[in-house]
Amino acid sequence: MDHYLDVLAHSNDSQVKFTLTVALVVAIYGFVRAFKSPSQASAARSPPGPPQQFLLGNLRQFPQNFFYKRFWEWKGPYGDIVSVNLPGVPMVVLGSYEVAHDYLDKRPNATSGRYAQYMLRKVMGWHWGTTFQQPGPHHSIQRKLLRRGIGPQGIASHNTKIEDNANKLMLALEGFEGNPYELVLHCTGQLIIEVTYGTEILKTMAKELSSWNHEALDLLSSSFTTFWLVDIFHFLRFVPSWIPGAKFKRIGVRSTWLANHIREVPFAQVKELYKSGKYDHSLATDLLEEFTSENDIKDALGTLYSAGADSTTSAIIAFFHAMLLFPEVAQKIYDEIVTVTDGIRTPRVEDRQKMPFTEAVWKETFRWNPFLPLGMPHIANQDEIVNGYVVKAGTAIHANNWAMMMDPKVWGDPERFRPERFLEPGSQSLPNPLVATFGYGMRVCPGMYLADRTGFHVAASLVALYDLVPLKGQSRPDPASVVYTDAAFRLPIGFECCFLPRSQELLKTIRLAA
Repeated sequence: MDHYLDVLAHSNDSQVKFTLTVALVVAIYGFVRAFKSPSQASAARSPPGPPQQFLLGNLRQFPQNFFYKRFWEWKGPYGDIVSVNLPGVPMVVLGSYEVAHDYLDKRPNATSGRYAQYMLRKVMGWHWGTTFQQPGPHHSIQRKLLRRGIGPQGIASHNTKIEDNANKLMLALEGFEGNPYELVLHCTGQLIIEVTYGTEILKTMAKELSSWNHEALDLLSSSFTTFWLVDIFHFLRFVPSWIPGAKFKRIGVRSTWLANHIREVPFAQVKELYKSGKYDHSLATDLLEEFTSENDIKDALGTLYSAGADSTTSAIIAFFHAMLLFPEVAQKIYDEIVTVTDGIRTPRVEDRQKMPFTEAVWKETFRWNPFLPLGMPHIANQDEIVNGYVVKAGTAIHANNWAMMMDPKVWGDPERFRPERFLEPGSQSLPNPLVATFGYGMRVCPGMYLADRTGFHVAASLVALYDLVPLKGQSRPDPASVVYTDAAFRLPIGFECCFLPRSQELLKTIRLAA
C-alpha cells in the first residue's frame, strides 16, 4: 500500500520534505473538519468504531491489505455497522446482510451514490464507466440500455452463444494440466465481445481487446486495494510524475490509454460496420437501431465488456476450485445431470430448473470463501437512521460480503462447503449469496443475468464432461490451507489440476458440432 507514513520511513531528503508538506496539509484539513464536526450529542448517535486519533482519524489502524478481514475483526466489538474515518473520507462498514438489505435495498434513493476513488475516476481515466458514475440521466440511460439486451427479458436471446462458447472451453480443457484461469478468461472474454459487439469484431480484434482489458483489470484490481493520497488531496494530480512518490501518475497515464481504447476502438469499428450494412446481430447494433445517444451506448458497451469478463471468470474459477477440493460434491452434481440428460448429451441452459442440487452448489460457491469479499462502495445521499445510528450524507458505505457470508450466527458452520444448506427446510430465509455479490438497490450489477447464466452453464458443462483431479504426484489440497490473492476478486493461489474426461463420446459430439 502506498501509505504516506511508510514513505516517511524509507525516503531520501526530497521525499521527506514532500511527504511532510502533504502531512501538514492532512493535519490542517483534519483540524478544519474537527472544528466543523457535529455536537457531542449528535456524534454519540454515530455508529461505533475503532478509536480515532486526533486529526488522523483511523488512518494508522486502516488495513494495508485484506481489508475485509480487518473489517470482519471490527464487527466483533462494534457490531453490524462500524464507523471508520480517514482524513476527508468518513465511511461505514456493513457487516450483516440484514443491515445491508435494509439500508441499500429498501432505501435506494438515499444510497444510490457511488464512492469511486478519485484516483480511479480522474487519474486512471474510468470516469465514463457506468459502474463509477453518480446517479443522473447518463447513469439511468446506460442501465436502461444494458437491461434492454442482457436484462431478465432479453438474456434468453443469448443462450446459443453461451452454449457455443462453453463448448469451446470444454474442448480447450481436454488434456489440459495446470491453472485454467487464462482459458476461462479467454472463453468469457470472447463471449462478452460476441454479445456486445458481434462476431465480426470478435474475428478482427479479440486479441487486442483481451490484451487491453487484461492489463486494465490488473491496474484496477490493484487500485481497489491501495490507499492513494490523491483520493483525499486531489491537487496531487497535478504534481510532476518525476517527483518521488508520484508513481500513481505513471499508473494513471497507462490506465487512461487503456480505458480510452477499450471504450472507443471497438465501438468505432462496429459503428462503421453498421453504417455499411455489413454488421451481424449484437447488443451494439440493436442499440444503434433503437437509440440516438451514441455516447451513452458507447459507455454502456465499454462497461459491459471491461467489467464482465473478470467477474464471470472469478466465479467460474471459484467453482472449478471447489470441484477439485470437494470431489464428493462433484459426483452428486454429475449424478443429477445424468438424470436430466440421460448421459447422452451435455446440459442446456434451460436445464437449470431441473438441477436443484447444482443450483445449491453454485450458491455455495459464492458464499464459501467469497471471491468478491467487498462490494463496490456506495455513497449516502442524505442523512439516514440505520440500525439505530445516524449515517451522514457523504459517507462511503462498504458492504463486507466476507462478514455476511462467513457469519456463524447466520450459517452455523460457515467454514464448511455444504451446499445442502440451501435445500434444507427454512433455507428460503437464508441470504442469497448471488444477491450480495451482484450488489444492492439502484447499484445492482446490470450484467448480473449474463454473468450468472454463463457461469452456471459453464459449471454444469464442466462436471458433465470432466472430473477434476490433482496433478500427477500431488495430493488433493486441504481446503483449510488454501491461500488466496489480495485483490478485488480473490483467486486461489497455486490452483492447478488435470481435467479427466468422463465421456469421450460427449466430447466427440461437441467436437463434431464445433
